Amino acid sequence: MAVVVTKNLSSLKLYLNKGLDENSKQITGTKTFNYVDAEATDKNVLDVANAIGGLQKHDVFNIVRVDNTTLSE
Repeated sequence: MAVVVTKNLSSLKLYLNKGLDENSKQITGTKTFNYVDAEATDKNVLDVANAIGGLQKHDVFNIVRVDNTTLSE
């Protein structure tokens, strides 16, 4: 039987550099934005991530798009 793939909503995750702690160890954080349209292009998602990143107090060091799919027969 053929596998049926259904794209579900994606999410966008920004990884933030929050500075150093008292032991000079890097402090990181994340912000997750859900309900990203599964049909949105990677370029559009990156453009939005960069725009949101520019509004953050801390610097963004990584951008991740998490896609979700449902598999069935």
